[in-house]
Amino acid sequence: MKHLLISAGMMFMLALQPTIAQMADKMDEKVGKKTGNLEEQIITLSDKGRDAALKGDTSFLEQHTTDDYTVITGSGAVVTKSEAIQMRKNGDVKYSAIDVSDKKVRVHGNTAILTATVNMKGTMKNDDISGTYRIAQVWVRQSGKWKVANMQSTKVQGTGS
Repeated sequence: MKHLLISAGMMFMLALQPTIAQMADKMDEKVGKKTGNLEEQIITLSDKGRDAALKGDTSFLEQHTTDDYTVITGSGAVVTKSEAIQMRKNGDVKYSAIDVSDKKVRVHGNTAILTATVNMKGTMKNDDISGTYRIAQVWVRQSGKWKVANMQSTKVQGTGS
């Protein structure tokens, strides 16, 4: 009798297996949709940051970066949030074109990492910084809002000056 109950239990579990698999697939779809939405949010915010940079506008940096935000420039310099804002305000850094491609976003809980290729034309303190760069932005969710905590750019060798 005990053997018969075990067999019946196994048959019941096997019968439920397709239903359980379908439920798991539906949960994965929901998570995927939520993640996709977050990816779109990060890309949209990053695009707004690019637009602000082209206009020389500091409001994006002021509102959408963490207090301890840092940038590691293509030359290896480390720039703080206040320094980045000041450089944009006083015209030390100017962009005439910023074309972004190969955008990819990975979300890990309250952190998202955006990587991309950037072809840009610009100057820093009148020195030409035009070229192709690979960038990485680290986004964190603080008080329900996505903010950039860190950005690093690396110049692709053999491009621009």
